[in-house]
Amino acid sequence: MAIGRSYRSEARKLRRPGTFLAMGGLAALAVLSSVLSFALAKNGGLGAARMPEVSVPTLQALATPGGILLGFRVGSTFTGLLLMVLCAATMATEYGQGTIRMIFMREPRRLSWLAGRMGAVLSLLAVALVGAFVLSAATAVLMAQIRGVPTGQWWTAVALREAGKNYLNVLVATTFFAITGTALGLLIRSTTAAVLIGVAWMFPLEHIIQQAWLNGVKWLPGLVFSDIGTGGNLISGYRGPLLLGAAYAVAFAAIAAISLARRDVTA
Repeated sequence: MAIGRSYRSEARKLRRPGTFLAMGGLAALAVLSSVLSFALAKNGGLGAARMPEVSVPTLQALATPGGILLGFRVGSTFTGLLLMVLCAATMATEYGQGTIRMIFMREPRRLSWLAGRMGAVLSLLAVALVGAFVLSAATAVLMAQIRGVPTGQWWTAVALREAGKNYLNVLVATTFFAITGTALGLLIRSTTAAVLIGVAWMFPLEHIIQQAWLNGVKWLPGLVFSDIGTGGNLISGYRGPLLLGAAYAVAFAAIAAISLARRDVTA
């Protein structure tokens, strides 16, 4: 099957040192987010436990069943941004170095190749997030001892369900970021331009727009993806961002697929 062959081929390509370095960066972001969440936390109400969009939790929120992975959840935006940049850069590089032509000579079914490639990338992402998840939790245990945060609620059935939900939320959000990055790479075909446009739009521009348009958090794709990773917000909840984020991801994937299938490969 063409998709299976493409998956195995792309999985072998992902074994290069640069990929492991990127996955190490993902784990480092998870650890850093956990450290900062505990280091900056202050006394207060449950705060961030009930308001996922709050980036700095309180000590009381960290003691709740979901507290062990609050740092992992809060850092999901930066994790997603990293994945978007990597996917945009690696896809655009295929055009910049001319390797895309050789790929299509061996596998002319372009959409099958794209499906296999995305399958390999998302499989690696799922595994890498498990590692980041474990490291973030271990860091939280250490930081809780340093900050004197009670951890009794972390080892309950409720905490286990929260952990599973947090992992799935971050996985879905980063998957949407990865699809967006892949679409940028396919559409723009320039590594530098794809990365700059993606980072500029998702990070500063969306936040600037949000300052002037408060409802922008409901509609701007980067903010919507971030809300999915953090479990929703008080303005649009969780289901709204999830449905809209899925719609954005499907639209970006469809546009990228059409571009790949119809545009000539001239690089």
